[in-house]
Amino acid sequence: MTRMSEPADQRPEPGGPSASDGTYEPGGRDGLAQLEAELARDFRRLNHPPRAWLPEAQAPDGSPMVDALLVGAGMNGLAAAFALRRLGIDRLRHIDAAAGPAQAGPWLTYARMEYLRSPKHLTGPALGLPNLTFRAWWEAQHGAAGWADLGFITRPDWARYLAWYARASGARIGWASRLRSLSPAGDHVMALIDGPEGRETVHARNVILATGRDGQARPRIPPAFAPFLGAGVQHSAAALDLTALKARRVAVIGLAASAFDTACAAAEAGAEVTVIGRAPAIPRLNKMRWTVFPGFAHGFGDLPPERRLDWLRHVAAHRIAPPRHTVQRAARAGVRLITDAAVAAVDGPAPLTLHTNAGAVRADKVILATGFAIDLGAAPELGAFIPHIRTFRDVLGAAPGGASQAGDAEDELLACPDLGPGFELRPRDAPTARPGLSRIRLVTHAAQPSLGNLANDIPHSGEGAERLARHVARDLFLETAPALEAGLHVYATPELEGDEWPGHL
Repeated sequence: MTRMSEPADQRPEPGGPSASDGTYEPGGRDGLAQLEAELARDFRRLNHPPRAWLPEAQAPDGSPMVDALLVGAGMNGLAAAFALRRLGIDRLRHIDAAAGPAQAGPWLTYARMEYLRSPKHLTGPALGLPNLTFRAWWEAQHGAAGWADLGFITRPDWARYLAWYARASGARIGWASRLRSLSPAGDHVMALIDGPEGRETVHARNVILATGRDGQARPRIPPAFAPFLGAGVQHSAAALDLTALKARRVAVIGLAASAFDTACAAAEAGAEVTVIGRAPAIPRLNKMRWTVFPGFAHGFGDLPPERRLDWLRHVAAHRIAPPRHTVQRAARAGVRLITDAAVAAVDGPAPLTLHTNAGAVRADKVILATGFAIDLGAAPELGAFIPHIRTFRDVLGAAPGGASQAGDAEDELLACPDLGPGFELRPRDAPTARPGLSRIRLVTHAAQPSLGNLANDIPHSGEGAERLARHVARDLFLETAPALEAGLHVYATPELEGDEWPGHL
């Protein structure tokens, strides 16, 4: 039997050495200016942006219809917009609910890790352009030696890189703009958007929801804690006032990376922190890391649905370990750990008493690092379409709410939409499909059972954006083929002027 070797570990310890053949010398702003000049040269050599080729369509209200409305200006939204522009699809509307780049995505909001899990050498959303990689951005400011000295990427540095990526790739984002609803409108989708100037209607041939891990999900709240939400209990995705935790007893529920990130942040703020997990030990493997290779990125979505779920169930059964540097941080911060301790009941009001099979734990504050559960209804903009969306439960014929042999993870997988190859929603019943359903594309965690990790994390984000753009271009071509063919018939720009071969032309 052929065996694929485990990926080489190219992740040094923070601050440790790594190989480099850097091009740039340290230069701060000057180095970035040089990098941006070289990137502009790359764009010219690649004929970017290419000519716009789509015929303009008029909305029912007489306004120009956009070819794609992109919702979300985090990593996936930025990469998707750039990939579309690289294919000559430039009539875009791009919005984000955040007030500005610093609030886009989780990096400077609810994410609390010190370093990214992903190794620094991954090219992420660069779409094959060396001068758009994190490495190029870093070396432009810190030189080859700076790259060699860099171990892991810090969270604030990744946020700064994405803000630069947005500017360098030509993103045009309407900040403080929130999508309120989507409605079917025949050959397009009508979107209501609340922005700085009030409410407006946008008519779009495609809607791309790049709204993050919680885009079609809700925070998972264990039943014992539900009565105390807001009164001493919160989810880790909510804003956290770390200054208020000093000298307080904090219990963090969960053993995933977000639990340890939150526990470390609280402990470093002066709290007495206990992490409580129901598993017998901290997970030590990250099986999803094994899938970071091109074959998985491009082939996983073509496996039969049962096989895809088998892969993901295997990963879920082993759980995903927190990064090594995160556990080391927890040890340094003096975090207390209790494993094999399911919380059976909670008594309150605060301070709360958490009753576990390993004894009682008293806490002034409880933070639930329990992740998100897929729930298409959690995104109100999909409300008009939800009854018509095909999920994996429909594909596999599983009964809603039925018992699950694989536990919570399987139930969540069955709730995910069964997306098409271009991230598009598919109808539960084709003959009665909701108009416009397939024009909505989910570039979020909900796409994982359909297409793997193309919209999840850094490693395959570039492949995901390019796949999305290719399918949008294909579908728009087929949709507008009659108008494009008419353009072909009237095309009359001569190749020859008539004087090239006197007497013969």
